Amino acid sequence: MEQVFETLKYLLVEFSTPEKQLPMQKYMKNLFPYIGVTSPNRNEAMKIFNKAYSPENHNELIQWVELLWNSNEREYQYVAMETFHKNKKLWIEDDLQTIEFIMTHKSWWDSIDFIAANIVGDFFKKFPHLFEPTLKKWIDSNNMWVNRTAIICQLKYKDSTNLVWLEKAILPYINSKEFFHLKAIGWALRQYARTDVDWVIDFVNKHPLKPLSRREALKHYKHLI
Repeated sequence: MEQVFETLKYLLVEFSTPEKQLPMQKYMKNLFPYIGVTSPNRNEAMKIFNKAYSPENHNELIQWVELLWNSNEREYQYVAMETFHKNKKLWIEDDLQTIEFIMTHKSWWDSIDFIAANIVGDFFKKFPHLFEPTLKKWIDSNNMWVNRTAIICQLKYKDSTNLVWLEKAILPYINSKEFFHLKAIGWALRQYARTDVDWVIDFVNKHPLKPLSRREALKHYKHLI
């Protein structure tokens, strides 16, 4: 696996734009070092890399994700998330532990938003019996990023959205002073409004949302109020 990692590292460096390194780090509040690979360039690098390597089994997938997550530069976490999601056919129920690990380590909005909408969203589709007990735990968590995941994990569910649990995830945080709580609430509601705008308007009218959440929720629907 070390050789595979060196191959990935070589490709990412080859596709990097050195002058992008510092701006990318600054955009992420200097929380993580970057190689300087833009998303389009990373996609091109991964087209080459994925032809040469793909995890053969579940254990290899988890080892690869953990190796990447524990690597320094942020691009490795992006590759880890994308690879984990791409290989969802290998997922097992115990992978909830891996998901919770990547949610709570090196957490920032760029990783959480991908994990929530893509990895978590698809994980609960594959293992629906884990949805309610896990969301209950995440809603009650003291970790803001875990709460945010609970709020936005149904972003792509459309008419399959569980509205009971969407409410349960939102309501404890409507008076939060945390930007990422309030933004997530607005985002989740705005996204569901694409499926049922009347439900969202009714929800907004019933609950005293903070201005940020309300503004985000009704961003495209102010004319209907």
